[in-house]
Amino acid sequence: MNRGKKSVKATHIPLIGIAASLVLFFVSAAYYPGGTYGSPNSTGYDWARNFISTLFAPRALNGAHNAARYYAIPAMLFFSASIAVMFKSISRKGSSKFHAKAIEIAGIGSAVYTFLIVTPMHDLLVSIALVFFLVALLVTLHLLYAERYLRLFGAGIACLALLLLSTAMYYGNWLFSLLPVAQKLTFVSCVGWLLALHYVEFQREGERNPPD
Repeated sequence: MNRGKKSVKATHIPLIGIAASLVLFFVSAAYYPGGTYGSPNSTGYDWARNFISTLFAPRALNGAHNAARYYAIPAMLFFSASIAVMFKSISRKGSSKFHAKAIEIAGIGSAVYTFLIVTPMHDLLVSIALVFFLVALLVTLHLLYAERYLRLFGAGIACLALLLLSTAMYYGNWLFSLLPVAQKLTFVSCVGWLLALHYVEFQREGERNPPD
């Protein structure tokens, strides 16, 4: 009985981690002195015009000392750890060893490099984290398709489309002014999808009702 209760509590670790991360990001934004790329002299954090990475810099875009980073860095640590736990959980759901290993390695790798974007090597580490995350996402999509979880597969395709759009905007300097919003929408959609996958119980072949 006690083991069951512990197991249920452990299941909620990623959700708790994401919630803690969001709280810390909101606190961090409240401490951001100001400045955007388009308006360096603006005051405060603008969710529609500032990137999340703006919160990690030692100095804000208006030149002031950036106290926001003291909350943003722990926020990213909670976020990345939660992503790693979710990918580890997802990797155990399928029946294929290939899916399990690929999702675990690429997913945890993406989480590690995502946290490291708080360092001065931000641009390089964003690219590395993106490659790992794309691999994990594509393998997860293949797993969902192979297991016939088509609704989750369709939701994952939508997340992939948002991610590719944000990537094109970032590397192609295309509609750059909209990228902060696209970035946050991509984060929210991908995290929501991963949480759904974390909580869903996959049924083994022969146990399943007609596929959804």
